[in-house]
Amino acid sequence: MQTFLGAIFCAVMLAVILILRIWRKKSVAKIYDEMAEKDNSYTLLIGGYDWGPMVDKIILNVGEIASDFTDADLRPEKFSVKILSEGLDFKSGKKTEIEGNAKVVAAWKSDIDGAPCEDKSGDDENPETEKPTHITLALEVHPTDYLISPFIYSPESEHNIWKKKFNFEISHEKLSAPITECSDWYSPDADLFTDMKSTGELTAAYFTSEIDESRIQEGRTYPLIVWLNGAWEGGTDTNIALLGNKVTALAKDPIQSYFEGAYVLCIQTPTFWMQHGDKPYDILSDDCTDKKSRYTKSCKHVIDTFLHQTPLVDKNRIYIGGCSNGGYMTMNMLLSYPDFFAASFPVCEAYNDKWLSENDIRTLDKIPTWFVHAKNDTTVDPEKHVVPTTRRLMEARTGYVLHMNFFNDVRDTSGRFTDDKGKPYEYNGHMVWTYLFNDQCCSESGESLWAWISRQSRLDNEE
Repeated sequence: MQTFLGAIFCAVMLAVILILRIWRKKSVAKIYDEMAEKDNSYTLLIGGYDWGPMVDKIILNVGEIASDFTDADLRPEKFSVKILSEGLDFKSGKKTEIEGNAKVVAAWKSDIDGAPCEDKSGDDENPETEKPTHITLALEVHPTDYLISPFIYSPESEHNIWKKKFNFEISHEKLSAPITECSDWYSPDADLFTDMKSTGELTAAYFTSEIDESRIQEGRTYPLIVWLNGAWEGGTDTNIALLGNKVTALAKDPIQSYFEGAYVLCIQTPTFWMQHGDKPYDILSDDCTDKKSRYTKSCKHVIDTFLHQTPLVDKNRIYIGGCSNGGYMTMNMLLSYPDFFAASFPVCEAYNDKWLSENDIRTLDKIPTWFVHAKNDTTVDPEKHVVPTTRRLMEARTGYVLHMNFFNDVRDTSGRFTDDKGKPYEYNGHMVWTYLFNDQCCSESGESLWAWISRQSRLDNEE
């Protein structure tokens, strides 16, 4: 009897194993099918710019007919890119539907990732060379071209979100039909960062610079740059925080070169840093006497978790900065953990000077800080924030250097973007982080903010 029951048990278990294997095989096949690039489809590449993300390249999967495209066929004017997208009426708060055409400025045969490749099909010396199957289009971008921005502001959450309607139609005389199906989208800039786990109620993403193995053996450690998002970049999708303010510049040269490699940790709040209780911005109420953020301990927990997971961080060279809401949080973290950070760089910071006691000023006086603001900022009034605060700090300084860049306005300095009169495009005065991420904040002697930051150490502060 026991032998019979054992045989039945073994048979049942074998059947279960077979069923699980078949189910797993089908599930994996389904996942691969969903992830696979579709024929006659397009992939959107999203770049990070001073004003936010833009679709600046489209990779077309056209199949073997890519080889049929001559240099004349690849002239930009040969392509048509129509877009149906979402807009927002800020007065009513209602979404609208917008459509238009993107301008193609270049086109080339490419691999699946958009990298140029030569068509060597039919080459006797390279008979195994595959024919190109993709064509990549480069699009013209401009700060006013809302059509090709994948972000839209949500009045409900008061954050940027991804557009739900963002449809492209690409046409060319060599295509039998317009390409209208999106196979994928990604941002090479945001992909420099990795989402961090175990962050509690906050989300975060980090960048790890290339580490020289020989330096590891020498005991080399690397500094950490902590960035705190602005108000519109809150939520739970780190891509919003990374692309909304061109935070990805922290992972590239020239900023990285000042540190010879640095870790970057971007921490994102689900609501707003300027929140003490359960209601966003309740910290602005006169009834709120404690101006400390409800996310203070959570923010420190994320940093501590990263330090625990990343032993090569130089704990004496941890720097913190953020813009607007994140500028407030930068000040808040300095006041809460004054002996933890080696230096800070608050940008258009929203910590009202009237909230700072004389004891707070004495605390901030011990931390090397570089403020960045614009005089025509109408979102965070400098006369209520950075101006009186820096004045008080200058009066209280006992040896530490205090820097401040107080720009008249915020304009494009790349030479690429102009207004309708041909003059350098002028951004909203609140967008002073543009100068920070483009390494255009300097002292009177000409030293870069980032060069100065890289020299700061907690060991020096303790002397």
